[in-house]
Amino acid sequence: MSFELITSERRLREVLAQHEGEGFVAVDTEFRRRDTFYPQVALVQLCWRETAYLIDPTAFSDFSPLEEMLTNDDVIKLLHSPSEDLEVFDHWLGVLPSPLFDTQRAMALLGYGFGVGYRPMVAHFDGIEISKEETTSDWLKRPLTTKQLNYAALDVTHLRTIGEKLHAQAEEVGRLEWIYEDTGNQKPGGKGVESKFKSAWKLSTGEQALLQALIVWREEESQRSDRPRSWILPDKVMVALAKRAPDHIAQLKQIDGLQDAIIRKRGQRLIDVLAEAGGGENKSVIWSAPARGVERDWVTEMAARVEVVADKLGVAPQIILSSRDLEAIVQSAKTKTPLPSELMGWRLDVLVGELLTSLEKRIANA
Repeated sequence: MSFELITSERRLREVLAQHEGEGFVAVDTEFRRRDTFYPQVALVQLCWRETAYLIDPTAFSDFSPLEEMLTNDDVIKLLHSPSEDLEVFDHWLGVLPSPLFDTQRAMALLGYGFGVGYRPMVAHFDGIEISKEETTSDWLKRPLTTKQLNYAALDVTHLRTIGEKLHAQAEEVGRLEWIYEDTGNQKPGGKGVESKFKSAWKLSTGEQALLQALIVWREEESQRSDRPRSWILPDKVMVALAKRAPDHIAQLKQIDGLQDAIIRKRGQRLIDVLAEAGGGENKSVIWSAPARGVERDWVTEMAARVEVVADKLGVAPQIILSSRDLEAIVQSAKTKTPLPSELMGWRLDVLVGELLTSLEKRIANA
Protein backbone atom coordinates (compact mmCIF):
# COMPACT_ATOMS: atom_id res chain seq x y z
CA MET A 1 0.00 0.00 0.00
CA SER A 2 1.21 3.51 -0.80
CA PHE A 3 -0.32 6.92 -0.20
CA GLU A 4 0.27 10.58 -0.97
CA LEU A 5 -0.86 13.54 1.10
CA ILE A 6 -2.22 16.31 -1.12
CA THR A 7 -1.83 19.84 0.26
CA SER A 8 -2.29 22.06 -2.80
CA GLU A 9 -4.90 22.68 -5.48
CA ARG A 10 -2.21 22.31 -8.14
CA ARG A 11 -1.39 18.78 -7.04
CA LEU A 12 -5.06 17.91 -6.70
CA ARG A 13 -5.66 18.96 -10.31
CA GLU A 14 -2.67 16.92 -11.46
CA VAL A 15 -3.85 13.78 -9.68
CA LEU A 16 -7.39 14.11 -11.01
CA ALA A 17 -6.07 14.66 -14.54
CA GLN A 18 -3.82 11.59 -14.26
CA HIS A 19 -6.85 9.43 -13.48
CA GLU A 20 -9.27 10.71 -16.12
CA GLY A 21 -10.94 7.77 -17.81
CA GLU A 22 -10.94 5.56 -14.70
CA GLY A 23 -14.37 4.04 -14.20
CA PHE A 24 -14.20 3.59 -10.42
CA VAL A 25 -12.84 5.58 -7.50
CA ALA A 26 -13.03 4.65 -3.82
CA VAL A 27 -14.02 7.56 -1.58
CA ASP A 28 -13.97 8.06 2.18
CA THR A 29 -13.76 10.94 4.65
CA GLU A 30 -12.40 11.60 8.11
CA PHE A 31 -14.12 14.29 10.16
CA ARG A 32 -14.73 15.56 13.67
CA ARG A 33 -18.14 16.14 15.22
CA ARG A 34 -17.80 16.72 18.93
CA ASP A 35 -19.12 20.19 19.63
CA THR A 36 -20.75 21.15 16.32
CA PHE A 37 -23.93 20.33 14.42
CA TYR A 38 -22.18 20.00 11.10
CA PRO A 39 -19.34 17.52 10.60
CA GLN A 40 -15.96 19.25 10.28
CA VAL A 41 -14.14 17.69 7.33
CA ALA A 42 -10.55 16.77 8.16
CA LEU A 43 -9.45 14.50 5.30
CA VAL A 44 -10.80 13.12 2.03
CA GLN A 45 -9.40 9.84 0.71
CA LEU A 46 -9.47 8.77 -2.95
CA CYS A 47 -8.12 5.62 -4.56
CA TRP A 48 -8.27 4.65 -8.24
CA ARG A 49 -5.69 1.85 -8.26
CA GLU A 50 -2.95 1.01 -5.74
CA THR A 51 -2.16 4.48 -4.38
CA ALA A 52 -4.40 6.29 -1.90
CA TYR A 53 -4.54 10.07 -2.26
CA LEU A 54 -5.25 11.88 1.01
CA ILE A 55 -6.59 15.39 0.46
CA ASP A 56 -6.04 17.82 3.33
CA PRO A 57 -8.95 20.32 3.26
CA THR A 58 -7.22 22.55 5.83
CA ALA A 59 -4.29 23.24 3.46
CA PHE A 60 -6.10 25.05 0.61
CA SER A 61 -9.57 26.32 -0.29
CA ASP A 62 -10.47 25.70 -3.94
CA PHE A 63 -11.99 22.24 -4.26
CA SER A 64 -13.92 22.79 -7.49
CA PRO A 65 -11.89 20.08 -9.30
CA LEU A 66 -12.94 17.59 -6.62
CA GLU A 67 -16.58 18.69 -6.94
CA GLU A 68 -16.44 18.06 -10.69
CA MET A 69 -15.04 14.57 -10.20
CA LEU A 70 -17.59 13.68 -7.50
CA THR A 71 -20.48 14.60 -9.81
CA ASN A 72 -18.99 13.13 -13.01
CA ASP A 73 -21.54 10.60 -14.30
CA ASP A 74 -18.79 8.55 -15.95
CA VAL A 75 -17.01 7.77 -12.66
CA ILE A 76 -18.61 5.37 -10.17
CA LYS A 77 -17.91 6.39 -6.57
CA LEU A 78 -17.41 3.46 -4.21
CA LEU A 79 -18.30 4.21 -0.58
CA HIS A 80 -19.09 1.95 2.35
CA SER A 81 -22.15 2.84 4.47
CA PRO A 82 -21.97 6.45 3.25
CA SER A 83 -24.66 8.35 5.20
CA GLU A 84 -22.13 10.29 7.31
CA ASP A 85 -19.86 10.89 4.32
CA LEU A 86 -22.85 12.29 2.46
CA GLU A 87 -23.39 14.76 5.31
CA VAL A 88 -19.75 15.84 5.02
CA PHE A 89 -19.91 16.47 1.27
CA ASP A 90 -23.35 18.08 1.44
CA HIS A 91 -22.28 20.66 4.01
CA TRP A 92 -18.69 21.17 2.88
CA LEU A 93 -19.03 21.23 -0.92
CA GLY A 94 -22.77 21.35 -1.47
CA VAL A 95 -22.65 18.27 -3.71
CA LEU A 96 -23.22 14.54 -3.26
CA PRO A 97 -21.12 11.82 -4.92
CA SER A 98 -22.93 10.44 -7.95
CA PRO A 99 -23.29 7.79 -9.24
CA LEU A 100 -22.79 6.19 -5.85
CA PHE A 101 -22.24 2.48 -5.18
CA ASP A 102 -22.61 1.53 -1.51
CA THR A 103 -20.51 -1.57 -0.85
CA GLN A 104 -22.35 -2.32 2.40
CA ARG A 105 -25.67 -2.38 0.55
CA ALA A 106 -24.05 -4.48 -2.17
CA MET A 107 -22.81 -6.99 0.41
CA ALA A 108 -26.35 -7.34 1.75
CA LEU A 109 -28.02 -7.74 -1.64
CA LEU A 110 -25.43 -10.26 -2.77
CA GLY A 111 -25.90 -12.48 0.27
CA TYR A 112 -22.76 -11.68 2.27
CA GLY A 113 -24.71 -10.50 5.32
CA PHE A 114 -26.73 -7.53 6.54
CA GLY A 115 -24.98 -4.42 7.88
CA VAL A 116 -21.44 -5.74 7.36
CA GLY A 117 -18.86 -3.20 8.50
CA TYR A 118 -15.82 -2.16 6.49
CA ARG A 119 -13.33 -4.13 8.55
CA PRO A 120 -15.27 -7.42 8.40
CA MET A 121 -15.69 -6.89 4.65
CA VAL A 122 -11.93 -6.48 4.21
CA ALA A 123 -11.27 -9.51 6.41
CA HIS A 124 -13.69 -11.60 4.29
CA PHE A 125 -12.34 -10.62 0.89
CA ASP A 126 -8.67 -9.88 1.57
CA GLY A 127 -7.99 -11.80 4.78
CA ILE A 128 -6.58 -8.71 6.52
CA GLU A 129 -7.49 -7.40 9.97
CA ILE A 130 -7.50 -3.59 10.00
CA SER A 131 -6.71 -1.93 13.32
CA LYS A 132 -9.32 0.35 14.93
CA GLU A 133 -6.66 2.26 16.83
CA GLU A 134 -7.07 5.60 15.06
CA THR A 135 -10.88 5.56 14.80
CA THR A 136 -11.40 8.15 17.54
CA SER A 137 -8.23 10.20 17.06
CA ASP A 138 -8.35 13.96 16.49
CA TRP A 139 -8.38 14.23 12.71
CA LEU A 140 -8.29 18.03 12.71
CA LYS A 141 -5.04 18.23 14.65
CA ARG A 142 -2.01 18.97 12.49
CA PRO A 143 0.35 17.49 11.57
CA LEU A 144 -1.38 14.16 11.05
CA THR A 145 0.64 11.23 12.31
CA THR A 146 1.98 8.43 10.14
CA LYS A 147 -0.40 6.05 11.90
CA GLN A 148 -3.37 8.27 11.02
CA LEU A 149 -2.31 8.55 7.38
CA ASN A 150 -1.80 4.78 7.08
CA TYR A 151 -5.20 4.17 8.67
CA ALA A 152 -6.90 6.64 6.30
CA ALA A 153 -5.22 5.08 3.28
CA LEU A 154 -6.40 1.58 4.24
CA ASP A 155 -9.98 2.85 4.25
CA VAL A 156 -9.88 3.25 0.46
CA THR A 157 -7.21 0.92 -0.92
CA HIS A 158 -9.19 -2.21 -0.06
CA LEU A 159 -12.48 -0.50 -0.84
CA ARG A 160 -11.35 0.13 -4.42
CA THR A 161 -10.64 -3.51 -5.29
CA ILE A 162 -13.52 -5.01 -3.28
CA GLY A 163 -15.97 -2.47 -4.66
CA GLU A 164 -15.18 -3.32 -8.25
CA LYS A 165 -15.57 -7.05 -7.48
CA LEU A 166 -18.97 -6.46 -5.87
CA HIS A 167 -20.07 -4.27 -8.79
CA ALA A 168 -19.19 -7.03 -11.26
CA GLN A 169 -20.98 -9.68 -9.17
CA ALA A 170 -24.09 -7.52 -8.89
CA GLU A 171 -24.16 -6.99 -12.63
CA GLU A 172 -23.70 -10.71 -13.26
CA VAL A 173 -26.67 -11.75 -11.08
CA GLY A 174 -28.92 -8.88 -12.19
CA ARG A 175 -28.96 -6.92 -8.93
CA LEU A 176 -26.92 -3.91 -9.91
CA GLU A 177 -29.97 -1.70 -10.36
CA TRP A 178 -31.27 -2.82 -6.94
CA ILE A 179 -28.09 -1.52 -5.31
CA TYR A 180 -28.15 1.77 -7.21
CA GLU A 181 -31.81 2.23 -6.35
CA ASP A 182 -31.25 1.65 -2.63
CA THR A 183 -28.17 3.84 -2.63
CA GLY A 184 -30.11 6.59 -4.36
CA ASN A 185 -32.69 6.52 -1.58
CA GLN A 186 -30.03 7.25 1.04
CA LYS A 187 -30.00 10.75 2.45
CA PRO A 188 -27.29 12.66 4.31
CA GLY A 189 -27.59 11.70 7.96
CA GLY A 190 -29.60 8.54 7.37
CA LYS A 191 -33.24 8.11 8.41
CA GLY A 192 -33.79 11.57 9.86
CA VAL A 193 -34.23 13.01 13.32
CA GLU A 194 -37.80 11.72 13.79
CA SER A 195 -36.54 8.12 13.76
CA LYS A 196 -34.73 8.74 17.07
CA PHE A 197 -38.04 9.17 18.89
CA LYS A 198 -38.98 5.50 18.85
CA SER A 199 -41.71 5.77 21.52
CA ALA A 200 -43.37 8.89 20.10
CA TRP A 201 -46.26 6.75 18.81
CA LYS A 202 -47.48 6.64 22.42
CA LEU A 203 -48.22 10.37 22.30
CA SER A 204 -51.63 11.70 21.31
CA THR A 205 -52.05 13.28 17.89
CA GLY A 206 -51.84 16.76 19.42
CA GLU A 207 -48.74 15.87 21.43
CA GLN A 208 -47.11 14.50 18.31
CA ALA A 209 -47.77 17.80 16.56
CA LEU A 210 -46.04 19.63 19.42
CA LEU A 211 -43.07 17.27 19.33
CA GLN A 212 -42.74 17.68 15.57
CA ALA A 213 -42.76 21.46 15.96
CA LEU A 214 -40.02 21.24 18.57
CA ILE A 215 -37.96 18.98 16.32
CA VAL A 216 -38.20 21.47 13.45
CA TRP A 217 -37.31 24.39 15.74
CA ARG A 218 -34.35 22.56 17.30
CA GLU A 219 -33.03 21.56 13.88
CA GLU A 220 -33.12 25.18 12.72
CA GLU A 221 -31.50 26.39 15.93
CA SER A 222 -28.77 23.73 15.81
CA GLN A 223 -27.96 24.61 12.21
CA ARG A 224 -27.96 28.34 12.91
CA SER A 225 -25.62 28.04 15.89
CA ASP A 226 -23.70 25.00 14.58
CA ARG A 227 -24.11 23.23 17.90
CA PRO A 228 -25.15 19.62 18.62
CA ARG A 229 -28.88 19.01 18.96
CA SER A 230 -28.55 17.85 22.55
CA TRP A 231 -26.86 21.14 23.47
CA ILE A 232 -29.92 23.02 22.28
CA LEU A 233 -32.54 20.73 23.83
CA PRO A 234 -32.24 17.05 24.89
CA ASP A 235 -34.61 14.51 23.34
CA LYS A 236 -36.21 13.55 26.68
CA VAL A 237 -36.94 17.19 27.46
CA MET A 238 -38.64 17.64 24.08
CA VAL A 239 -40.95 14.71 24.76
CA ALA A 240 -41.74 16.08 28.21
CA LEU A 241 -42.53 19.50 26.72
CA ALA A 242 -44.87 17.89 24.17
CA LYS A 243 -46.70 16.06 26.96
CA ARG A 244 -46.97 19.00 29.35
CA ALA A 245 -47.50 21.76 26.75
CA PRO A 246 -46.53 24.62 29.11
CA ASP A 247 -47.91 28.02 28.17
CA HIS A 248 -45.79 30.31 30.35
CA ILE A 249 -42.21 30.49 31.59
CA ALA A 250 -42.95 29.42 35.17
CA GLN A 251 -44.23 26.05 33.96
CA LEU A 252 -40.96 25.37 32.12
CA LYS A 253 -39.20 25.10 35.48
CA GLN A 254 -41.32 22.01 36.23
CA ILE A 255 -39.93 20.12 33.24
CA ASP A 256 -37.37 17.58 34.46
CA GLY A 257 -34.00 18.06 32.77
CA LEU A 258 -34.73 21.53 31.37
CA GLN A 259 -31.82 23.59 32.66
CA ASP A 260 -32.22 27.15 33.92
CA ALA A 261 -29.72 28.39 31.34
CA ILE A 262 -31.91 27.06 28.52
CA ILE A 263 -35.02 28.61 30.08
CA ARG A 264 -33.31 32.00 30.33
CA LYS A 265 -31.97 31.88 26.78
CA ARG A 266 -34.75 30.10 24.89
CA GLY A 267 -37.71 29.81 27.27
CA GLN A 268 -39.99 32.31 25.60
CA ARG A 269 -39.21 30.91 22.17
CA LEU A 270 -40.17 27.43 23.38
CA ILE A 271 -43.48 28.77 24.65
CA ASP A 272 -44.09 30.46 21.29
CA VAL A 273 -43.25 27.30 19.30
CA LEU A 274 -45.64 25.21 21.40
CA ALA A 275 -48.39 27.83 21.13
CA GLU A 276 -48.06 28.04 17.35
CA ALA A 277 -48.14 24.26 16.93
CA GLY A 278 -51.01 23.79 19.36
CA GLY A 279 -53.19 26.25 17.51
CA GLY A 280 -53.30 24.24 14.29
CA GLU A 281 -56.57 22.50 13.40
CA ASN A 282 -55.25 19.93 10.92
CA LYS A 283 -53.23 17.47 12.96
CA SER A 284 -52.25 14.05 11.67
CA VAL A 285 -50.42 11.05 13.09
CA ILE A 286 -46.68 11.33 12.51
CA TRP A 287 -45.53 8.27 14.47
CA SER A 288 -47.85 5.30 13.94
CA ALA A 289 -48.45 2.73 16.68
CA PRO A 290 -47.06 -0.78 16.14
CA ALA A 291 -49.50 -3.19 14.53
CA ARG A 292 -51.87 -4.92 16.96
CA GLY A 293 -54.56 -7.58 16.86
CA VAL A 294 -55.39 -8.77 13.36
CA GLU A 295 -52.90 -6.31 11.89
CA ARG A 296 -50.17 -7.92 13.98
CA ASP A 297 -51.23 -11.28 12.55
CA TRP A 298 -50.94 -9.87 9.04
CA VAL A 299 -47.43 -8.60 9.76
CA THR A 300 -46.42 -12.00 11.14
CA GLU A 301 -47.77 -13.79 8.06
CA MET A 302 -46.01 -11.33 5.73
CA ALA A 303 -42.76 -11.77 7.67
CA ALA A 304 -42.96 -15.51 7.02
CA ARG A 305 -43.37 -14.81 3.31
CA VAL A 306 -40.37 -12.46 3.40
CA GLU A 307 -38.31 -15.31 4.92
CA VAL A 308 -39.27 -17.58 2.02
CA VAL A 309 -38.38 -15.00 -0.63
CA ALA A 310 -35.15 -14.05 1.16
CA ASP A 311 -34.10 -17.70 1.32
CA LYS A 312 -34.79 -18.07 -2.40
CA LEU A 313 -32.70 -14.98 -3.18
CA GLY A 314 -29.97 -15.97 -0.71
CA VAL A 315 -30.11 -12.73 1.29
CA ALA A 316 -30.99 -11.65 4.82
CA PRO A 317 -34.75 -10.98 5.21
CA GLN A 318 -34.25 -7.47 6.63
CA ILE A 319 -32.57 -6.27 3.45
CA ILE A 320 -35.84 -6.97 1.64
CA LEU A 321 -38.39 -5.73 4.18
CA SER A 322 -38.09 -4.80 7.86
CA SER A 323 -40.89 -5.03 10.43
CA ARG A 324 -41.40 -1.28 10.04
CA ASP A 325 -41.73 -1.76 6.27
CA LEU A 326 -44.37 -4.44 6.78
CA GLU A 327 -46.34 -2.16 9.07
CA ALA A 328 -46.12 0.58 6.43
CA ILE A 329 -47.62 -1.84 3.88
CA VAL A 330 -50.52 -2.56 6.27
CA GLN A 331 -51.15 1.16 6.73
CA SER A 332 -51.05 1.74 2.97
CA ALA A 333 -53.57 -1.03 2.36
CA LYS A 334 -55.89 0.21 5.14
CA THR A 335 -55.82 3.90 4.30
CA LYS A 336 -55.32 3.59 0.52
CA THR A 337 -52.34 5.93 0.75
CA PRO A 338 -49.15 5.68 -1.32
CA LEU A 339 -46.33 3.43 -0.17
CA PRO A 340 -43.08 5.00 1.03
CA SER A 341 -40.72 5.54 -1.90
CA GLU A 342 -38.21 2.97 -0.61
CA LEU A 343 -40.86 0.23 -0.97
CA MET A 344 -41.38 0.96 -4.64
CA GLY A 345 -39.00 -0.08 -7.40
CA TRP A 346 -37.44 -3.53 -7.17
CA ARG A 347 -39.12 -4.37 -3.85
CA LEU A 348 -42.52 -3.71 -5.38
CA ASP A 349 -41.76 -6.15 -8.18
CA VAL A 350 -40.15 -8.82 -6.00
CA LEU A 351 -42.63 -8.94 -3.12
CA VAL A 352 -44.39 -5.75 -2.02
CA GLY A 353 -46.93 -5.80 -4.86
CA GLU A 354 -47.93 -9.36 -3.96
CA LEU A 355 -48.29 -8.52 -0.25
CA LEU A 356 -50.27 -5.35 -0.90
CA THR A 357 -52.71 -7.08 -3.27
CA SER A 358 -53.32 -9.84 -0.74
CA LEU A 359 -53.95 -7.36 2.07
CA GLU A 360 -56.34 -5.25 0.01
CA LYS A 361 -58.40 -8.35 -0.77
CA ARG A 362 -58.56 -9.28 2.91
CA ILE A 363 -59.66 -5.80 3.90
CA ALA A 364 -62.31 -5.68 1.16
CA ASN A 365 -63.76 -9.04 2.26
CA ALA A 366 -63.68 -8.26 5.98
